[in-house]
Amino acid sequence: EEAEAERESISDRVQLTPEALSHLSLEYVVAEEIALEPTLKVSAELMPVPDRHAEVGTLVSGRIAQVHVNVGDSVDAGTPLLDVDSPEVGRARAEFIRASAELEVARAAAAREEQLLEQRATSKREVEIAQGALKTARARFSAAQALLATLGASGRPQTTPEKAARVVLTSPVTGTVVARDAHVGRAVEPGGTLIEVVDLSELWLLADVYERDLRLVAKGQDVQVSVQAYPDNSFGGVVDLIAGTIDERTRAAKVRVVLANPDGRLRPGMFATARISGTHDHKPQRALAIPASAVQTIDDHRAVFVRLGDGLFELRRVHTGERAGNQVEVLNGIAPGDEVVADGSFLLKGQ
Repeated sequence: EEAEAERESISDRVQLTPEALSHLSLEYVVAEEIALEPTLKVSAELMPVPDRHAEVGTLVSGRIAQVHVNVGDSVDAGTPLLDVDSPEVGRARAEFIRASAELEVARAAAAREEQLLEQRATSKREVEIAQGALKTARARFSAAQALLATLGASGRPQTTPEKAARVVLTSPVTGTVVARDAHVGRAVEPGGTLIEVVDLSELWLLADVYERDLRLVAKGQDVQVSVQAYPDNSFGGVVDLIAGTIDERTRAAKVRVVLANPDGRLRPGMFATARISGTHDHKPQRALAIPASAVQTIDDHRAVFVRLGDGLFELRRVHTGERAGNQVEVLNGIAPGDEVVADGSFLLKGQ
């Protein structure tokens, strides 16, 4: 009874001082009747764009000599990730150096024989022999160079002899290091993933649309996405692809949505709710609507803040109906013309 009396004594109005009001930077919107187009609500999951997702591993057996990055680091394409010392790379680089030296000798010999032929100091037969040796040297050099490339190494001279057997693994994409399974001294083999890099600036959302609803979904439709991590925010995208097959177990088709993620808040693996606009047969209906961001959950009830005057706000419980894009239908609690807090209502909730 005391708790109930205390609850009843708490006013549903909030009065802010001009200073507090200036710090909150609230934005307002007038509730009005609009043509609200129903949406199709489906479950979905975020995943990285395959071409912007790289799993980096070694092509040779060896031991990790140095790791240059850690989880959370931003890297560009070509950024060194880790160094691996490999006897196999050492042998291949030694063969490359030997082939390179032989090529230089053969090239000089062929040039010398051609010069002597011009001076009538040698025979054409000797020139042909020198040119044949040059072709052989070039072939050996190309083979040694190709072997190094196959092993993921290069033929560039190393700064110290200790690094002659070293291969540097670089990032093939620009993105963020999201996983690292590497430490100095660890023995590695081909086939494993040591560093994982993902470009988080753009993600794919894969939504499950049941067979009965497929006729309502088309490429290019607007989609609003919400995730549990940011319940008061929505992220916009468009339907990019509808799968050509139905999953026999779930009787649903995958629908792909491309989501821009410039601030990196969205993460691969997050579960999401997608609302696809323009998915119903009937025409849009007029309804009282406000931005979905204006609706807050307080004491397990949906509520909005209505502006009554400068710095004076009233908390009103509401029930919501259809949702289309960023707009949500309000069934009761407010009237057309009421000025509600849109952006910043979460901050006002704290007050």
